[in-house]
This record gives sequence, C-alpha cells and structure tokens, in this order.
Amino acid sequence: QSPKRSRNGSFPPPLFPQEIIFEILSNLPVKSLLRFRCVSKSWKSLIADNFFIKKHLKRTQNDPEFSKKRVLINIADIAPCTQPGSTIKSCSLTLKSIFEDPNVNTTEIEYPSKNESHSDWIVGSCNGLVCITIRENTVLLLNPTLRVSKRLPDIGFKKRRGYTVYGFGFDASVDDYKVVGVFSYPSIVKVYSLRTNCWRRIQDFPFEVFSNEAGKHVDGTLNWAVFSGQDGDFSIVSLDLAQETYKEVTQPCYGDGVDERTLGVLDGYLCVLCSYRKLYAEVWVMKEYGKRESWTKLVSIPYLPYERSEMFLTPVSVSKSGEILLRYGVNILLYNPKKNMFRIPMFPYDVISYISQAEVYEESLVSPTAVNQHR
Repeated sequence: QSPKRSRNGSFPPPLFPQEIIFEILSNLPVKSLLRFRCVSKSWKSLIADNFFIKKHLKRTQNDPEFSKKRVLINIADIAPCTQPGSTIKSCSLTLKSIFEDPNVNTTEIEYPSKNESHSDWIVGSCNGLVCITIRENTVLLLNPTLRVSKRLPDIGFKKRRGYTVYGFGFDASVDDYKVVGVFSYPSIVKVYSLRTNCWRRIQDFPFEVFSNEAGKHVDGTLNWAVFSGQDGDFSIVSLDLAQETYKEVTQPCYGDGVDERTLGVLDGYLCVLCSYRKLYAEVWVMKEYGKRESWTKLVSIPYLPYERSEMFLTPVSVSKSGEILLRYGVNILLYNPKKNMFRIPMFPYDVISYISQAEVYEESLVSPTAVNQHR
C-alpha cells in the first residue's frame, strides 16, 4: 500500500527501523550528530545514550583511514622579550588528511583558566578526552570536539621543591577515567577518579620520573620512562590502573650506539624511539603489551644532513601506507620509508617554529561532565 499524501501534497518521511537508524548515526561524525539532536526527541535521546556513545567511539577507533582522528599541537612562545607561555591548537584537517594534504590550518582550543602567559601541557588523550595541566597545579579534562571541559579538584600537593608529572587513562574494569599525579620529592602518587570526582593517595612511585614525562596510556596502564639503578639507566615502569601496582616493562635489544631514547604511544602501541649518535633513529613498537617478544622494529629514519641537526623526539602516527608522522626538534615532519623521503606539512608561519607537543585525539561523544556515562 502506497503512503498517503499530506494536505500540502507531499509524502511523509519514510519510517526506518530503530536498528537501521542506530547503524547510520553511529557512523557519522560528531559534529553531524550534534546537529541531528534537533531532529526529534528520540534522536536526541539516542545520541546521548551511553551504549550509543560507546558504539560510536569503537567505530571511530577501528577506522583504518583515521578519518575521525585529529592532532593537537602545543605551541611554545619562545620569542625574545615575551613572557614564556604556550597555546594549544587543533589541526583543522583529520589525521587522514594530514597525510594526504600538505596544507594544514589550526584552530585554537578554548578551555577554562586559559592564559597565553601560562605554560600549559598536554598530558595525554583517551577516547576523545584530553587531559591538560596549567603550571602543574590545575588539571583539566576536555573534549575538544564537544567543547566541554571539567576542572579537577585540587590535588593537594604542598610543593616546596620538585615537580609533578601526570598520566591520564581509562580503567575498563570499572568503566572509569583516571588521572595520576606523581610528585617528585618525596615520591607521592595520587589517583583521580572521574566517577568519584576526588583524589586519593596510593603506593609511592618506585623510581625517579623525568621532569617533562607524562605517563603513556596503553591497555589500561600508564607507562613512564624513569632513571633506575646507580647509573641512572633508561627503564620503563608501568602502573596498572585497575590493580594500582607497578611493574618494570621489559625492553627490546636495541644494539650498540644508542645515545637517546624516547617513550611514546604510536596508534595504541607502546613505542620507543632510539637515536644512534644522530646518524639514524629506530622506532620500536610493542605489538602485544607486556610481552617482550612482541617488540618489533617498525622503521629506521635517517637524520637530515644538517650541521646542527635536530633530535627526533616523538613519533605521532603511522599511515595505512606506512608513512610516519613525527615531531622533529620543534617541527612536524612526515617520513616515507619506502621512498626514503621527508615531507613537511605546511602550518601557518607562527606555528611551525615553536611546536613543543603533538598529540592524536579522537572525535567522540564522551563528556567529562556526564557522570552517567562512566557508570
């Protein structure tokens, strides 16, 4: 039976089963979903539903094209005669587009307590949420896509000397987002839970952490590069967010000639970038977290033939074709191992000279203020 026309002569919109609507909407970008909340009460309720949010997030994370992932960059102001500060911006292009298009614009991220004279720091990102610290004292959780943020309660460290480093991750055992603060002198550790909205102290950290080293989140753990032993050797120590226990992570055999190592996360895998006397660098990834035999050498990268060559610092992401995005000195580079060729994404001039951090985040509907999402 054909549908009846309305009084104005038009046909009513087709009625789709709820399952089909769910499947269609869960594949759409967040910005489209935010607009579609106005379509009807049922759509608004569906888009705010916890199950839908998790389904949408999973599809974003499983997208091999990186079409819903973006890069945050932290721009340090090191110009003379100015007060040191920083500005956090989001690349206008998706991660997929950065690999394809050399022209990249940026948009400044807005959040509470923002001040260009402050030294803000990106702690990390997880499921679309980004953790930011302001002068080590103020901690924020924010979703750049939703433009929603939450300021965390004061951590309660009474600092006379030393420094505080942080880590941010997800504890799947209780469906909770957690921030960990490690104070250096003495080694005091506190954990913040988004579900309870409070800090509590746990077992002290067993080693000395690097002063600018945020914990790297992988598979329910936070991982720090630390000094260990009398010689101050480079080691990796993990904190299990569920068990709240520490463990040293075994490393691969790097060979001779390593003079610098940097811990990072590359597309969800724990990674180490090793520099060999500024001749070349190697990127190692741990394909199965916690298993030493799963360490795999992903790529070797030659240093650029400059007299004052910068140091490779942080691998950011790897494209489907194997091209790697990384931070080199204070710039961002793309390296193609198949062609042994570098490319430089074209950022605005005020950006390219001062990039101090680069962090990948996912577009998601996860809100730091919606407590019911985390229960």
